[in-house]
Amino acid sequence: MSTAVLTHDSQEHNGASPATAKFGMIMFLISEGMLFAGLLGAYFVLRWSGNGFPWQAGHAWPPSPDIAHLPLLLTSINTVFLIASSCTFHMGEVAVLKGKSGLGWLFVTIALGSLFVGLQCYEWWHLHHEGLWFNTGGVYGSSFFVITGFHGLHVAIGVLLILWCFLRQLFTRCFTPTRHIALNNVALYWHFVDVVWLFVLALLYYV
Repeated sequence: MSTAVLTHDSQEHNGASPATAKFGMIMFLISEGMLFAGLLGAYFVLRWSGNGFPWQAGHAWPPSPDIAHLPLLLTSINTVFLIASSCTFHMGEVAVLKGKSGLGWLFVTIALGSLFVGLQCYEWWHLHHEGLWFNTGGVYGSSFFVITGFHGLHVAIGVLLILWCFLRQLFTRCFTPTRHIALNNVALYWHFVDVVWLFVLALLYYV
C-alpha cells in the first residue's frame, strides 16, 4: 500500500492506521456482544427460574393468558428485511472494491434498515394498545421491551452510520478500492446487529 493511501486512511481515523481502526471496532463489538449476552442471559434465567423448562408440564410463558401475544408473522417479515439489508450492504462493499460508488446498494440498505425500525415501532405501538408495556406483564413485559429496545436503538444508530457513509460517498467519493476502512467498520457493526437480532428473535419469539 502506498504512503499516500496510508496517509489518507490515517487522517480519516485521527492518526490511527486501518488495522488499528478495525481492531478498535472489533473490541467495541465484543463489548456490545457482552452487553447483549448479559441481557439475554438474564431473560433466560428470569423466564425459567422456578417455572420449569419448556418441555416440562406446567410451563407457561407469558405468565398470564391475558397478556398480548407477540406478532410472530410481522416480526418474521421484519427479520427478512433486516437480513436482506446485510446482503445489500455487502453488495455495496463489493461495488466499491470494483471501483464503483456503491451508492445504490447503500441507499437500499438505509431503506431496509429504516423499514425494520419503523415496523418495530409499529409492533411496540400495537403491543401497548393491547395492554403490554414496560410496567405491565411483570418481568415478561419489562424484559421484552428492554431487550428489543436496546437492539432497536442499535439498529437506528446503524442506519445513521450508513447514511453518513452514503453522504460521504455521494459528495466526496471517499471510498475507493484502496480506501474504505470506515465503510468496512460500519459493515462490521451492521452485520453484528443483524446476528444479534437472530438470537433475540429465537429466544423472545420462538423458543
